[in-house]
Amino acid sequence: MRLVIRIFGTAMLALIITLALHAQDASAVQQSTGKTSSTTAKSGTAQAAPTPTTDTAAESDTTGPTTHLFTVPDAPTGSVDNPYDPILEPPPLPKGKATLIGGIATNVDHVRNRVTIQPFGKGEKIKVVLDERSHIYRNGTPTTVLGIHKGDRVYVDTLLDPTNNKVLAQNLRVITDTGLAEVRGQVIATRPDKGTITLRDELSSKSVTFSVGGNTSYTATKGTASASDVQPGSLIDVQFAPRRSDHDVARQIIVIAKPGDNYIFAGVVTNLDLRSDSLFVDNKSDDQSYELHFTPADVADLQQLKVGSEVTARAVFDGKQYKASNITVEHSSEQAGEQSKAQ
Repeated sequence: MRLVIRIFGTAMLALIITLALHAQDASAVQQSTGKTSSTTAKSGTAQAAPTPTTDTAAESDTTGPTTHLFTVPDAPTGSVDNPYDPILEPPPLPKGKATLIGGIATNVDHVRNRVTIQPFGKGEKIKVVLDERSHIYRNGTPTTVLGIHKGDRVYVDTLLDPTNNKVLAQNLRVITDTGLAEVRGQVIATRPDKGTITLRDELSSKSVTFSVGGNTSYTATKGTASASDVQPGSLIDVQFAPRRSDHDVARQIIVIAKPGDNYIFAGVVTNLDLRSDSLFVDNKSDDQSYELHFTPADVADLQQLKVGSEVTARAVFDGKQYKASNITVEHSSEQAGEQSKAQ
């Protein structure tokens, strides 16, 4: 009996173990089947999804977040305080008034963009620097530093650059197509052996030397003149043709006055200085203003001498000034009537 019960218990235990094993295998199969179905469903959905077109991709790129490697700051909306880029652009022109210099280009450095100028009327040579800020013209046509040649007549608007203490050329004009120029002044030296005359320009007070020759003509405000009338102390007006040599060529010389000559001036008094006993008169014959020095005793009616008076004066040029020997105040008809009523 005990043997039968033992055999029956063993059989029941084996059956229970077998059923448990079958249940585990079924559960594993179901899980595997579920995963496979899910994967298959996902795969089928991806295959069935339509391929996006180019426009769709563009919209996706536009609306989606964008990743940049570098952050670029937004441009300022207000005015820019920095006037230039110190790395890519030259600095602004120096402040201040430009100084005009005229002369001959004695040396041109096309590599370092520098020009050495010998000013008219001699004096020390000046070196000017050109850069991107400079404007260069040759007979009115824009050009570069290559358009400047040694011996050219140049006129330069110069500015002192405080950053390097150099003279900067703001505008440089090369003039080769020149006609006659004019200068007026007093003769300070003559060199007949070299065929030159030197005068002091009345505008710049600098000495200017001209060449004279057979083609130079001579005239005078009083009539004819000759080369002998051009002497130290003479006042002359010179019309000359600029050239590249050392001296300009005088084409015509007008002798305005020479020492010892007598002159008659008639016109309106524009300035009167009784402290220095001098006056300026606008001469009617040539529309020029002359300074006359006088002695009060030589004025016929000193009390009537004033600015605006019509005067006639006889004067002698002594090589330095016009010395009036007789000054007469001209009375108009209205002035004469007023004077008779006063009497």
